[in-house]
Amino acid sequence: MSRADALRPDFSLWHLIAVELRRQRQLRRISGAALGVILDCDRSTVARYESGDVQLPIARARILDHEWGMPGFFENLVKHAKNAQDLDWWETFKEYERRANLIKTYEPSLIPGLLQREGYARAVFTASRRTDAEEAVAERLARQEILTRQGPCKLMAILDTAAVLRAFGDVDVMRDQLSHLLEVSEQPNVYLRVTSDRLIGYGGVGGGFTVMQTPTGDLGFATVGSTGHISLDPIDIQEQAIRYDQIGMSSLTIEASRAFIATTLDSLS
Repeated sequence: MSRADALRPDFSLWHLIAVELRRQRQLRRISGAALGVILDCDRSTVARYESGDVQLPIARARILDHEWGMPGFFENLVKHAKNAQDLDWWETFKEYERRANLIKTYEPSLIPGLLQREGYARAVFTASRRTDAEEAVAERLARQEILTRQGPCKLMAILDTAAVLRAFGDVDVMRDQLSHLLEVSEQPNVYLRVTSDRLIGYGGVGGGFTVMQTPTGDLGFATVGSTGHISLDPIDIQEQAIRYDQIGMSSLTIEASRAFIATTLDSLS
């Protein structure tokens, strides 16, 4: 099954846009290359719009509406999609995560899920009163396979100081978690940094976010309350990447971060 055939327009407005773009092109018997000429992009970009790997920019939506005599059709769909939250955002997130070759993430409150130990993850879900805590723990641990598979994903993570200091579970759970951070940070594909060895402010502080790079397209993810917002828009993704670099500029080095985690671990009794 192709990526385009796996789209779910009943759950995602972006998938609906991708499906409708392909359908309208085929109705007009226009090739992907010919549509690329209309949109001033190459054929591969058109294919990525139609597969849902890249979101259709509003400027190109307006071009389609004009060229195909459909005033406001694609433009309004894109506007609504930008303001909506896909029902299947978590499934989309996990799919991109499985295909990612590089993940950059900033976490202000918790140890990132890809670096959590079983006891810590269970304590987090229990504190959140998840009724499916055991299933959630199993899923979280299974996702970590991307870091140890053949051709592992590269993970670059920045943790707020509070995420390291905040305890979930008892002392044994936290010792196990911090020891794991020190161990996993020695893997050649894991780059772990902490914002500071003190609880101080810094540029870029705010909600957590993640940027994923995959062979077929990139994804940006930001935490909004108890849910998440996903974007495939290159401009949104670039803004998140800039914010990651901004936070990184004032964060501890990898070596200093490891030293802070080790000191925190030693302080646990």
